[in-house]
Amino acid sequence: MASLAKHVVFVWLIAPVFTAPVLRSSRRLHPDANDTVSLKRMQLDLPLAADNGDQGFDQRLVDNEDQRLVEGSLPVYVPSHDEKEPLIQRHYLYNFSSQEVSDLNYSRSHGLDANAHCTPLNTIFDLGFYDGADSAAYLTGGYCVVGVEADPDLVAMALQKYAVWVASGQLRIANVAVAPQGETSAWTVFYKSKCSKEWNSFIKTVGCRACVPPHGVDMNACEQVQVTSTDCSGIFGTFGIPHYLKLDIEGAETGCFEAMKRFPAGTEKPHFVSAEITEVAYLDALSALGYKGFKLVRQDQLISASTRSSTSGPWGDNALDCRTGPWWRTYDQVTAEFTTILSKELNTQDPCPGGIMPIHGSPKPAEAYMWYDVHASLIPPAR
Repeated sequence: MASLAKHVVFVWLIAPVFTAPVLRSSRRLHPDANDTVSLKRMQLDLPLAADNGDQGFDQRLVDNEDQRLVEGSLPVYVPSHDEKEPLIQRHYLYNFSSQEVSDLNYSRSHGLDANAHCTPLNTIFDLGFYDGADSAAYLTGGYCVVGVEADPDLVAMALQKYAVWVASGQLRIANVAVAPQGETSAWTVFYKSKCSKEWNSFIKTVGCRACVPPHGVDMNACEQVQVTSTDCSGIFGTFGIPHYLKLDIEGAETGCFEAMKRFPAGTEKPHFVSAEITEVAYLDALSALGYKGFKLVRQDQLISASTRSSTSGPWGDNALDCRTGPWWRTYDQVTAEFTTILSKELNTQDPCPGGIMPIHGSPKPAEAYMWYDVHASLIPPAR
């Protein structure tokens, strides 16, 4: 496309489905006084764009003390309450900087918009988007990403930080909470952690962990909010099947395992899956789905010493098992290893240490914990 200024995304839509306070200090995301915030529900509280039938940008410039801004909007998927179309796209007002417009012009002139190059083979689902660090790594590697995040505060931040990728379609964001299992109507109370947004969860023992070890349940450490949950099938139905499915949704991973069980016969599953693991049942579920190769990846070795934040790290064949490195293991091998891990205490000198913080049940009293991701492949180990 020669000029982004000719293409404007403005869609008139009804009030959003989720509610919660979002960033109001940003100079580029401007809350509308008519969009009220309910403290009893969790919702993306940003002004919706008006409908003028186009998609892209408007040439109208907005005065700003720092730079000239171009009016436009960014799409976010939200629950619809319609079983046939569980997620719908809404557009939220956004003012693009001149640098962002330049970046978008470059991307589209090189055929990098989603319609041109996103396919199931180069698409990753990032369920548990959080701060987008994992997605940023995938995007810079040339992959298309569907980021799923329940917390609207984090979605609002993502729209600011990753506006170019969202506008180009290389990154699609869904502001939904994935139900852990069964009917979505049973999952309406969501626990927002006051200690770490990484712990936001439908599971009380996760979302309401105390801020200090041993992290027992402390209802003062969380906020209970009402949500409209989404079946993981709705995500697959909306966006298709990815090459790699990353699950870090604090106990709700089982809902996606159930959804994959319901795939019609002959439907290709994600070639690679990863999930935070605290119980052997996850290995059983993945094996039952047809996954043959497994790795147990220590997440403590992926923490940044400067920021104390972590990412999921390398995936697929590049993920490093705690004992075998890049080599995949069989279901029997990895089940035996993880069963042993669950019986051990934390010893960082052990290549595969114990000391795991459970998702369900009471935590083990400790000053520090270990956590792992399991990576699974449809291809059996080569050796």
